[in-house]
Amino acid sequence: MDNIREMNTTQILLVSVNARYSHASYAIRTLRANLGELAPVAAYLETDLDVTPIQLAEQIAQRKPRIVGFSVYLWNRLLVEATVRILRVAHPEIICIAGGPELVENREAPVVKLWDAMIFGEGESTFRKVCKAVLANDSLIPEPETLQYFHAVPEDLTQLALPYDEYSDIDISQRTIYAETSRGCPYSCSYCTSNGTTLRLFPLGALLPAFDKLWQRGVRKFKFLDRTFNAPVEHACAILDFFLPLVTPGTCLHFEINPDHLHPDVFKRMALFPKGALHLEVGLQTVNPDVAQRIGRSKNTAHALENLRKLCQETGAVVHADLIFGLPGEDETTFAKGFNTVVETCRAPEIQVNWLKGLPGTRIVREAAQFNLAFSAEPPYELLHSDVLDFQTLSSIQRFARCWELVHNRGRFPQEVEALHARIAPDYYQGYKALAQRIFEDEKKLYAISAARLQSYLNEHLACL
Repeated sequence: MDNIREMNTTQILLVSVNARYSHASYAIRTLRANLGELAPVAAYLETDLDVTPIQLAEQIAQRKPRIVGFSVYLWNRLLVEATVRILRVAHPEIICIAGGPELVENREAPVVKLWDAMIFGEGESTFRKVCKAVLANDSLIPEPETLQYFHAVPEDLTQLALPYDEYSDIDISQRTIYAETSRGCPYSCSYCTSNGTTLRLFPLGALLPAFDKLWQRGVRKFKFLDRTFNAPVEHACAILDFFLPLVTPGTCLHFEINPDHLHPDVFKRMALFPKGALHLEVGLQTVNPDVAQRIGRSKNTAHALENLRKLCQETGAVVHADLIFGLPGEDETTFAKGFNTVVETCRAPEIQVNWLKGLPGTRIVREAAQFNLAFSAEPPYELLHSDVLDFQTLSSIQRFARCWELVHNRGRFPQEVEALHARIAPDYYQGYKALAQRIFEDEKKLYAISAARLQSYLNEHLACL
């Protein structure tokens, strides 16, 4: 290991292509924080989706790394793969290692040949071991049949080094700061990559001082990566109790929660926060009990809907509710009924309507034939048909969803939206679907439309109602 300690150049390059510049990758920071004695020879390369594969390959080559670790996600997979194809020709000596939630083992897939190693699961300990072996031997991974695939066991969170010191002052002043208090999820939603994982908690004795240090450095906006923040009740309460007395104007704490299981102690604390301090992404997904059961969620959707209503109307939180269309057994009529119910009951500031995705490795993909589902093979893996919805209908619902996003969720036309809702209630779905059709007939698209043009369409539509 003396040779490793003496290295003073970048031997390990951690690459993250983020969805946008304002996002700071948590993954590459926790990897570096847990490299131990290798951390001094590891560096970051972060960019966003504006980069081209040839540009990214050039940036990597300029740093002359021995090992490049890529964090692979839904939004960057194709760009990352194209970059590695270039490196394979231009710099075959570089060892390329892939990790991240996009990876599912398929030894027959052509893309597998791009990589020297693929790490499935949580990568801190496994990535460190692979890097140590490679740098100590100064050779390619010698036995691909046994070493190319690494199935990492879930990390012992009490043993992980926390990555928060890896955030630079520029990160803190300009970018979203990601954090996590737990890993895994106790629930079994069939469309989710966390289905079947074990819920584990970071120890509060280490976590809270780290958050306090970030706060002292000026962080006021935290985005938590926990799949279901409210699942461990005492843990969630402790985190909320820590932040509540610190809150100042401009504070924003973003949590993802499951409304099926909102404990009164968690709700009581959320209600204490000042208006706007909490941003809650509430995964309702459906209000149809049979559909909920089919995808592994609680049938008691009325309870979940009531919890969502309480969060919207009895706290100061900014609530972003999630619904999915295309779930097995849910046709357009039942989806529309559920959407209208959520709008009328909860009055959420945002309701995100999402096209069902067949994410690699999820149970819903494994059971696709059973439910007569078909998904695109390319990211973002949209549903192509379900047991009750064809592609044309799915596309029509997506146009409605896009119109709802542009007109309602973005909050740019409050007076017009209020007038529209007064005229189309209680059938908000059909009202926005008609508006979407009006725009689509003229524009042949529902993207790259200026706010002024949207407002003009909205006013024309109101005049016809």
